[in-house]
Amino acid sequence: MQLHPFPEPDTPELEPYTLYGRPEIVSLLRRITGDRTLVTVYPGRAGDFSVSMILETDPDRGRLVLDMPAGNEARQRVLQARELVFVAFFENIKVQFTAAGARERPFDGKPAFEVDLPEQMLRLQRREFFRVRTPKLAPASCLIPQADGASRYESVRVVNLSVGGLAVLVHPHLFDLPPGEVVRNCFLDLPSVGPINVAFRVVNVYDIGGGAGEWGRRCGCQFLDLDPQARMMLQRYVNRVEGEQRKVAVEAKRE
Repeated sequence: MQLHPFPEPDTPELEPYTLYGRPEIVSLLRRITGDRTLVTVYPGRAGDFSVSMILETDPDRGRLVLDMPAGNEARQRVLQARELVFVAFFENIKVQFTAAGARERPFDGKPAFEVDLPEQMLRLQRREFFRVRTPKLAPASCLIPQADGASRYESVRVVNLSVGGLAVLVHPHLFDLPPGEVVRNCFLDLPSVGPINVAFRVVNVYDIGGGAGEWGRRCGCQFLDLDPQARMMLQRYVNRVEGEQRKVAVEAKRE
């Protein structure tokens, strides 16, 4: 079973990973809300998707309020869909739930929509797909070929990484990665591990700005056709970074 950003099919094998208890579902949704985790919204089970965020979990009214996707076309897809599928990755867990339909509802003066609180929720976890934030002092980077046909590459910073995919930070006025684009012959440079040739599909994109002096466009990507050697090197890097981060956290608690 692989974890990817697309909706999981409704199959009996996923039943053991399904939550039905309302307190457990509400607790998980509140944590996702508080963490401001991005949520991918699929209008039905078609290939179209938008990126949103849960703004409020309200069990008393039995509803979730989410940020309205940008663009009129995306907004209409969400509001007109008979069924919406929501997928999020939170603390290395894939969370998925559905809603019968969306209702437009402003929240704090901003465009938003609400759906009924889900009665069940899929919760998948797989150790090898743990995603780690790359260190800022010695970050991983990725050389991505430019689309003009010349032998030129754009170097972008890797924000986080797992064996399943990565997120990179780009500056759209210099270089852009639109959703759905497949990019091959990229060189992922992992400090203390080495370079890896990878291909990936851009899954979701959103703009960031201001926080910690960072600004640009964050592009979440899924690896394609990863060979065993590359997978082993990625896992080695993830394990090393995770171990270093755990060590720092333990030392911080002692101080």
